[in-house]
Amino acid sequence: MMFLLQVIIGIFVLGILVLIHELGHFVVAKACGIRVLSFSIGFGKPLIARKYGDTEYRISAIPFGGYVHMAGEHPEDNQVGADDEFTSKPIWQRASVAIAGPVFNIVFSIFLLWIFFMKGVPHPVYLDTALVGNVKEFTPASEAGFLPGDTIIAINGTPVRNWEDIKHNFTLQEESYTITVHRRSEEKTFTVKPKSFDAKELVNAPYLGLEPPYPAKIGTVLAGSQAEKFGIKTGDHIIAIDNETIYSWDQFSSFTANYNPYYGNMQIVINRADSIIVLSVKPKYDPAEKRYMLGVGIAPAPTRTIQYSPIHAIPKTLEKTWDYTTMIFRILPKLPKILYKIFTHPTTPQGIAGPVGIVQISGMVAFGGLMGLLDFMALIGINLGILNLFPLIITDGGVLFFLLIEAFRRKPLSVKTQMLLNRIAIAFFITLFVFITFNDIIRMFQLNKLLGK
Repeated sequence: MMFLLQVIIGIFVLGILVLIHELGHFVVAKACGIRVLSFSIGFGKPLIARKYGDTEYRISAIPFGGYVHMAGEHPEDNQVGADDEFTSKPIWQRASVAIAGPVFNIVFSIFLLWIFFMKGVPHPVYLDTALVGNVKEFTPASEAGFLPGDTIIAINGTPVRNWEDIKHNFTLQEESYTITVHRRSEEKTFTVKPKSFDAKELVNAPYLGLEPPYPAKIGTVLAGSQAEKFGIKTGDHIIAIDNETIYSWDQFSSFTANYNPYYGNMQIVINRADSIIVLSVKPKYDPAEKRYMLGVGIAPAPTRTIQYSPIHAIPKTLEKTWDYTTMIFRILPKLPKILYKIFTHPTTPQGIAGPVGIVQISGMVAFGGLMGLLDFMALIGINLGILNLFPLIITDGGVLFFLLIEAFRRKPLSVKTQMLLNRIAIAFFITLFVFITFNDIIRMFQLNKLLGK
């Protein structure tokens, strides 16, 4: 049921973004006096169709996309030269219609980000630093030599301020990362290569095995547990174990799980109500969990919520919009290599998501709250808008490209040439869609299996 709910939410989110995009084409086409034959959310066979005036409004069977079909728009349409046909309009009007979809997506995304910054979301304070809280065993980061307590200052030459910057750099899915850290007043540089970008790696080591410094603060102590027996209390903050500084809950948990009774009790240094206490503690092996445990639960991390006024939210919105826009151009140079891997290794999930992947991720993000979903929708909306402006023949950018050629030639390309180019492009994109969708489905099942869905 959880998975089904994710899919429903994801389709709804994608449907909104498609609706906004097609609404842009529709509104400007109507404003230019172009006859719109159909307005569809989704492709394929119409499930619901209602005609009002000249336009048939549809909800179609395949929910990944949509279209606005204007009279005389396609080379194969029966063009009679009527004044309300797309090709009868001046180039500037046709260009306005083509660019309206991407513009509506981008403007809508800017609006969502504006709401996002005005409403505000709880932000974990521990993400404000670039401190490494833990390094998972048997990951690229542990093999490279990272240690808890390292402070990351740059990734691939780009300065890093906090964990948001770190996460952002890892979304680019580089083949290798050159990471510079501060360690005890020294500066060290490591080169790390991801093992893969599949679902297993995404869940087990999303940041190459580096983990943020989630506070090692006790939230609960189970009755009758080892923690209660040895005097650990709710609210205790773990500072050190066996003379090693503890920087995060994950590091503390790893210490406990890997406890070796041969060395005797663990010496735990605790901050309790601003007093330093040292406890000698012995974890107990749990056969069900197959690890040593103390019987404690994690405390919620401190958060802060920043809300901006409508005016002050504007520069933050524009900054975030620019960040999401430039992210696309940083990923684009890697696209040919990713596509090559998709075509040559179709059974291995690659680092690119199509409609199915977007639906799944949208559903998962939605469980984190409405504000997080708005932020994700803005990211996808900006991606959709920018990518649609690329001159890829069947995209809006392709239409603009054809119009530019027409403006220079003072006449359009022949119908035969347009139809040939469209067929080649459609064949390519259908093939690409099939492979990416197959890639999404493999990753979806792997990810849900790993998460126990």
